[in-house]
Amino acid sequence: MIASAWTTKGNVTFLADKSAIVIAQGGSAELNATTFSSGTIEFDMKSPGGNVGLTFHMRGNTGDALYFRPSADCATSDDCVQYMRIDHGIFEWDLFGDNQARAPFSANTWNHVKLSVKGRSMHVWVNGVPVSAPRGHRLAGAFDSGAIKLHGPASYAHLTITPAAPTDTPERSSSAASGDAHFITRWLAANAFTMPSTFDARLSEKTGIAPSIESLPAAEAFKHVLHADPTGLVNVTAALGESQKGNAIIAAWLKTVVMSEHAQVKHVSIGWTREAWVFVNGKLVYADKNLYGIPAASKTPDGRLSLDNGAFDLPLKKGRNEIDVLLDDNFGAGAQHFGWGLMMRLPDLDGIQLPTK
Repeated sequence: MIASAWTTKGNVTFLADKSAIVIAQGGSAELNATTFSSGTIEFDMKSPGGNVGLTFHMRGNTGDALYFRPSADCATSDDCVQYMRIDHGIFEWDLFGDNQARAPFSANTWNHVKLSVKGRSMHVWVNGVPVSAPRGHRLAGAFDSGAIKLHGPASYAHLTITPAAPTDTPERSSSAASGDAHFITRWLAANAFTMPSTFDARLSEKTGIAPSIESLPAAEAFKHVLHADPTGLVNVTAALGESQKGNAIIAAWLKTVVMSEHAQVKHVSIGWTREAWVFVNGKLVYADKNLYGIPAASKTPDGRLSLDNGAFDLPLKKGRNEIDVLLDDNFGAGAQHFGWGLMMRLPDLDGIQLPTK
C-alpha cells in the first residue's frame, strides 16, 4: 500500500503508517504489474457512501466489478452490494440487476471484504458473512484475468492477494442461453448512431423519435454478430459500447430471422434498455420505453433489464420472418451511458426454427 505500487487517477492519498489508501470521489488506484486470474482478494474498506469498490480482470476499460452502496440499511437493502460487467468503461448495472444482494456493510466504519475467484465463479464475504452476488456465483466479464483497480470515495487497507491456479474454467458458450432454448440468441447489428430525439412533456424528458421501417439500413450494413450470454442477454454495450459517448442518445438496429412451419402468433417476452421498436416483416408490432428513474416509463424491476419488462404478440407467416429492432440507450437524454441490451424469449418452439450460427 505504497505510492510506487499504484497508478492513480484523481485525488489519492497514501497513509504509509496505516498501510492505507484514501481515494476521493471519482478517483481510482490500479495495482501495477499485477495480473489476477484465480485466487483470493481481501481488504478492509471504509466509505461515507456512493458507489465504491473494485474492478478486476480488467484489460483496458473492460472487466468485472464488485460495488457497494454504503448506507444505514445495507443489511436489509437488496442493492447494498452489486456485481456487474464493464465494457468500454461503461458500468452495466442495469443489465445485471439480479446480481445484487444485501450485506452487513456499514458506512463510515471499517468493513472486511473477501473475494474468492475460481475460473468463472466468485464467492464474496462481507465481515465474514457470505453474500449472494453475483447470482449463482457466476462471473460474466469478458476476460478471465487482468488488472485490479480500487475506486473512491473510500479508504482501503490491508490488501492481500493470494493467487491460485484456476480450478473450473468451463468453455464460454458463444451461441446459446444455458438450458433454455426458447431465447433468440443470435442477432446482427448495424453500426450505432445518434438517435434523433424530442422533448416529451408528459415524461419531462427527451425521448427517441419513433422510426419508420424505411430507415432500416441495407442488409450489408449489419456487420456485427451478437450472441446471447448464458442468461439470454444480448449485450449491445459489449459490441457497440465504444459508440456510447457524448451528451446524446445512442441507438442501433438489430435484426434476426425466425423460420416458421406455418402462419402463427407467439406471445413473446422481451427485456430491454432503454427504448425499443420491434418490426416483423416490415410492420411495427411493439414499441415501449424502459427509462430508469421515470415512474411513468420505468418497467419492473426498477428500470433494469428483465424478461418482466414486457411482452407482445409476434405474428409469423409461413417460412422466413425477419425481426428488426431499433434499440437506444436513453438514460437522462444521453447525459450518461450505462448498459444497453435486449433479450427475447418465445413461449414454445412448436413449428419454429431459431437462428444459431
